[in-house]
Amino acid sequence: MTIVETERLCIRQITNEDAKDLSKVLADPEVMRYSTVGVHTKEQICDYIANCKNQYKLNGYGHWAIYNSVTNEFVGVCGLNKHKVGTDDVIHINCRLVIDQQGKGYAVESTHGVLDFAKKSLKLKAVHALIEPANITSVKAVNRAGFQFIKSSVFRGFEIDIYQVAL
Repeated sequence: MTIVETERLCIRQITNEDAKDLSKVLADPEVMRYSTVGVHTKEQICDYIANCKNQYKLNGYGHWAIYNSVTNEFVGVCGLNKHKVGTDDVIHINCRLVIDQQGKGYAVESTHGVLDFAKKSLKLKAVHALIEPANITSVKAVNRAGFQFIKSSVFRGFEIDIYQVAL
């Protein structure tokens, strides 16, 4: 099921058939360098798919697959998660792109698409981003997407900066 289409991207629910494409992101050490869960094995990718499907049913959101609308080439994953950070429950965006798809503006474009969905379909008032300070590329992307730095915190044992955008 398609969640949102942007100028160049189709963002849709993840299916079992996406496992091979997902490995281009989730099993790549460079892409997963700033992940709090690390590189995924083939079995963990299957668990990831099952978890995504479960989150769609429970929350109406989760991680979604990003494909190029023209070429149908896999670009990466993006989506929303809900986690407790300190004492706060936050809904935060996550975006990971295949290495050869980075640097094309897809992170910002997919983020705008997800934010539009969050506002119109989920009626959210704000979305957060949790980013390790060393992840300069992601910091630049969320800043371009309109997020503002809120505070520093710790999440899953990692020091992070929390950004927020009002919807």
